Amino acid sequence: MFSFVLLLTSFLLAPEAVFAYGNFGARSRLFLGTVTAYTSSSTAVTASGTRAYDGLLACPRKYPFGTLFAIEGRVYECRDRLSRKYDDRFDLWMPTNKAARLFGKRKRLIIALIPVNRSAPAIRFHVRLRRY
Repeated sequence: MFSFVLLLTSFLLAPEAVFAYGNFGARSRLFLGTVTAYTSSSTAVTASGTRAYDGLLACPRKYPFGTLFAIEGRVYECRDRLSRKYDDRFDLWMPTNKAARLFGKRKRLIIALIPVNRSAPAIRFHVRLRRY
């Protein structure tokens, strides 16, 4: 519990330190949200054009691709979209159908690091593709 409070406090004071970003123009937001899980083939392509991987998050359309979210002490990256009728929740990618069903639907505290410069995630994504 103490580590969660420490993480939350440090995030509110210096979000770039928590997410290990220097010179990354971003604004933070803390809110309670609905989190569900989904699964797909690891070869399936997401809305951003990447393959599914552990740490992928499908988020509402108001957040740009590359937005980072801390949910239950773990950092996820927005790389997929939800259907418009579910635009008020977040979907975590799970490797198996059983893991997704066990996760279910939960209300969780979510910390978002939203990039101010919309080209920053695209640049980081480009660098990531070139690295692999």
